[in-house]
Amino acid sequence: MESERSLASRTGDDLFPPGHREQRTSASTRDSLLDAALDQFSRTGYRGTSIRDLARAVGIRESSVYKHFASKQAIFDALIKRADERLAAATAPLGIAVSTGGEAAGAYRGISEERLLQIARSMFGFVLHDQEFARLRRLLAIERYHDAGASARFRDYFIGRPLAFQTDLFRRLLASGEFRDDLDPEQTALAFFGPIHLLVDLADGGDEQEALRLLTGHVRHFRQTHLAEDR
Repeated sequence: MESERSLASRTGDDLFPPGHREQRTSASTRDSLLDAALDQFSRTGYRGTSIRDLARAVGIRESSVYKHFASKQAIFDALIKRADERLAAATAPLGIAVSTGGEAAGAYRGISEERLLQIARSMFGFVLHDQEFARLRRLLAIERYHDAGASARFRDYFIGRPLAFQTDLFRRLLASGEFRDDLDPEQTALAFFGPIHLLVDLADGGDEQEALRLLTGHVRHFRQTHLAEDR
């Protein structure tokens, strides 16, 4: 058994077996590649960035990139997955799920106006100010005009998926009697999410306080016009 002195004299890496060291280094390199990709894509565009550029930015061989990602597309997909993880981590303290509408429905049943406003403002702030999420959103918003793949990713991630999530959520809330029974879940989702998508653009243009004021009015008006009368 080693003495305390011999343990103290060893480096941090020596305290882990070789396999553990390799795993930790691999994870670090992978994250570094994703960081470099977000930076390079933001500055020179998706098409203007090569695997060689990313390898150079991280300080590894070009061939080593492929140990972590099969292609540039795989890197972009990993950035989107990491954005999902950041969103889930940011909303966890609010006690709401963002994976599926079904998982989220329980938190919204009987929710008060103030609680709903708290959630709406928190998520609005995350979309605007989380450094990684905001850069990814702006990157895709710009690249969609230059690249068909980026355009498809923007529509899916920032329009298609949120609408599908909201539609599933409202379908379940309608079924539980939270909303007027003559409503269509998809149109209800559009009525709720459409203005928020527009207000993010307004805030991006520099008028965040006005966007927040309108967001508050939107949430209140939506409740007044969509909730069941006995709610």
